[in-house]
Amino acid sequence: MIITSIPERVVERIRDKVAMGPKGCHISTYSVASHGYAQVGWGEAGERFLVLVHQAIWLIEHGPIPDGMTVDHECKNRRCMRLSHLRLITNLENARRTHGRDWPLGECAQGHLDADHWVPARGRTKGHCGLCLSIARAKYDLKIRRERAAA
Repeated sequence: MIITSIPERVVERIRDKVAMGPKGCHISTYSVASHGYAQVGWGEAGERFLVLVHQAIWLIEHGPIPDGMTVDHECKNRRCMRLSHLRLITNLENARRTHGRDWPLGECAQGHLDADHWVPARGRTKGHCGLCLSIARAKYDLKIRRERAAA
């Protein structure tokens, strides 16, 4: 279910449950789910609603999040709800920026240009950098040769 508005009573609760954090972050003191994001829930007309706090802040200030887009934390703090630390980016760009990786689009994590080295995917992945794959294979082959020589 897509949430297009948040009741004013919930907006007030969200804004009241905040603590100052590192780098000027406004840290939500709401409970955190297993994924590490603060979340807030409420009931209305017999239905239950649950939304991530940073998405609620975006919705309150900018309106609904368009299809194919997501709200990203520039500060990398999943509990941060400071509007100036949030940005709207595509789901693809957000997936590329997970786990501390934050490289420009069109490049792999090592800075190789996708256009020069991108290898289309087989199976579940979207593809990968062929140069990085070659380097990883060479390191693995060297490791195996050393292990066999030591045995």
